[in-house]
Amino acid sequence: MGNRRDAIFILLVMMGILVLANILSQYVYTRIDLTSEKKFSVMPSTRRLVKNLHDVVTFKVYLEGDMSAKYKRLRQSTHDLLVDLRAYGGKNIEFEFIDPVKGKSDAERKALIEELYNKGLAPATDQTSGANKLNNTLVFPCAIAYYMGREYPIQLIEAQAKTDVETMLSRSAVSLEYKFATAIQKLTQYKQPKIAFSSGHGELDNNGLADIQQQLINLKYAVARLDITKRYKIDEDFDALVIAKPLAAFDEKDKYKIDQYIMHGGKVMWLIDATTADFDSLKTNLTGQFVVDRNLNLDDQLFKYGTRINTDLVQDINHCNPIPLRVGSMGGGPQVELFPWYYFPQLISDSVNNPIVRNLDPIAAQFVSTVDTIRNPGVRKTILLHTSDNCKAVMTPVRVHFGILQQAPNPQYYNQARLPVAVLLEGRFQSLYTNRLSPEFLAMGDSVGGLKFLDHSDTSGKMIVIGDGDIIRNEMAPQDKFAYPLGYYSVTQQTFANKDFILNCIQYLTDNSGLLETRNKEVKIRMLNVARVRDEKTRWQLINILLPIAVVIILGVGFNYYRRKKYTT
Repeated sequence: MGNRRDAIFILLVMMGILVLANILSQYVYTRIDLTSEKKFSVMPSTRRLVKNLHDVVTFKVYLEGDMSAKYKRLRQSTHDLLVDLRAYGGKNIEFEFIDPVKGKSDAERKALIEELYNKGLAPATDQTSGANKLNNTLVFPCAIAYYMGREYPIQLIEAQAKTDVETMLSRSAVSLEYKFATAIQKLTQYKQPKIAFSSGHGELDNNGLADIQQQLINLKYAVARLDITKRYKIDEDFDALVIAKPLAAFDEKDKYKIDQYIMHGGKVMWLIDATTADFDSLKTNLTGQFVVDRNLNLDDQLFKYGTRINTDLVQDINHCNPIPLRVGSMGGGPQVELFPWYYFPQLISDSVNNPIVRNLDPIAAQFVSTVDTIRNPGVRKTILLHTSDNCKAVMTPVRVHFGILQQAPNPQYYNQARLPVAVLLEGRFQSLYTNRLSPEFLAMGDSVGGLKFLDHSDTSGKMIVIGDGDIIRNEMAPQDKFAYPLGYYSVTQQTFANKDFILNCIQYLTDNSGLLETRNKEVKIRMLNVARVRDEKTRWQLINILLPIAVVIILGVGFNYYRRKKYTT
């Protein structure tokens, strides 16, 4: 009887523990991530975002239905992430997976596909091997987030050039948190970040900036054109100022406005062509173009902040875009061939720990100048983009002509490596006009609201300096009918990562929540050895089938033997 009471007591205690554990699990959530790179852990910035929701965010994910294993893994990763978000956000996170094909007529499917296209969401072709043929299935790796009557499209795939599908989908799975967290942030932000594109100094017009401006509007940014020359100051409510390829010199009044905007916490993205090199001018001049310094009068200002754009031109023989040149006639028409144009480098990055450039494809550039960093103890510098290992920088003045293409380049003369062309500056900046203004001018500024002179930035600031203005410029179709996507190079019909780079730069400058850091997750691709799988397939199938059965049999025999030995008198 004593043993029976003890057993009942232990049973009741265990049941109580289980009930208590279930009750606590409703209020306390934890998850152990055993991966070395913490691939499945939710970042603190994302946790704070979902915990502070005031209403329900609903996600409709269209990655459902008949698909191959690689897309099923992406679907499972999406499901796991949404479960985690719901664990932190509670009832304010809802989601459903929708098969866009099942149970719909052809007209309904066509209407849904058209609707997704209009929202900027594109399907993907899932190619699988069948019996002596390849099967192509249309899948929809996309989702739409809804919040208080607003919606935000999410493309789940992180497309990358020259990357196989397996690797691309693995990287896309890691970037899911960034995409969903960004969607929540854009839907819940009470104030749209305001981005100003400067004008008044020959900067790129709305045609050249058409795609990036539209993309920013789609991402819930407020975009404006700001003529600096017609304002007495740059309003501090602009979260960032983009100076895109100015052609005319800045006078001291305009430089002072930019300087004080920075000192009051403003963020600036400088995209500067330091030379007069221009491809359109080069094409119309058979003898080439004589390139000199553009003299924008910005050298002293950028130098004060910690950087310098050199008046040189980069030639890269390893990674550069081609240009079409006429080499003769054929069949009564011109014969055109493509030649590598060393002045159009493809820029890359080694800053794997910076979210702006992590996992980005090459960036297309034209007539690039190098960017040096200057010793400035209060400012941290990060090289974002650089050239390849076989290049050189040619100082201006210099004549640029097509004659350099008549013979193969000698690598001995292209012995400079990884020349920096884009730099991120972070820290407390010193004003260019410290100790340069009269007491009368300072007194006048102090008497007017918002014009008080600051000799240093009152908070830690950020700016990005790029030695090429064409990185942000999109091409226009003939007769300016429409704008090509930013990064699209019409000669080769290849799309580079210019758009992602510019958007990442702007988000890094304007976002203080740290969501862009979610792109910093390390990706370790653990692919199967296909040859070994083929050779050892039968052996591992037998092990997986027979080993569990053998273990059960051995345990059963051992347990019976133990009982007989213990209870047999």
